[in-house]
Amino acid sequence: MDEPDNLWVGLGYVQVDGDLKAAFIVDARRYADAGAAREVIRDAGAELRRRGIAGQFEMREIRADQPLPFDLPTWDEYLSQQLDD
Repeated sequence: MDEPDNLWVGLGYVQVDGDLKAAFIVDARRYADAGAAREVIRDAGAELRRRGIAGQFEMREIRADQPLPFDLPTWDEYLSQQLDD
């Protein structure tokens, strides 16, 4: 049986005082497929650019049963808690 293609997490980094800092996480396992998770990554990147915030993403593979490796908010939580206009 083939493994699902959404066994990864995307770490979102933003620039804080000149350094990149891990700020949020997109857990692709939470989405119906990898395409939906990639759309969240694209939307997050677009929103950061719109706000003039420098950032980048790092993708890491993760097992289906593995807990999240970082205690970070989701993109939606970060957006509402840290970037709320």
